[in-house]
Amino acid sequence: MTYEEFYYSIDCKFPYHQEDEWKRIINKSIEIGNDAPFLVLHEICRVPASEKLDTEKHIKMYKYWKQSFTSPVQDIVEPASLSYINKTEITDSEALDIMEKLLAFPKSYNALQVVLFSCPDDDELVDEKYEKIVAQWKSAT
Repeated sequence: MTYEEFYYSIDCKFPYHQEDEWKRIINKSIEIGNDAPFLVLHEICRVPASEKLDTEKHIKMYKYWKQSFTSPVQDIVEPASLSYINKTEITDSEALDIMEKLLAFPKSYNALQVVLFSCPDDDELVDEKYEKIVAQWKSAT
């Protein structure tokens, strides 16, 4: 399965209430590699308004995702991930700091998006930083 096929198989279809299935998807993302596990993180964090997921189950899903593989990006993006799950926001300044750290991990697009959507971005500085990093990563390929 390609990254693109994987993306379309889970986009807006993540099985939040089917534990065996979300575990399978997490494991599949690790098999695919690169940014795929962070695509899953994005789905885990950004639960659609139409879905109801209690915090305990949400944390369980996140913890399973995190313990399933090792990447320095996991720890960098964790404050943003947990802010989603706990229905809080990090500050724009925190988001900018996290993005600066992610810069060292080219093509971590989904991790970067989790950060982008985890803060209020009142002055649109976070969006601006997001766009700059994406452009920089794309120009390096």
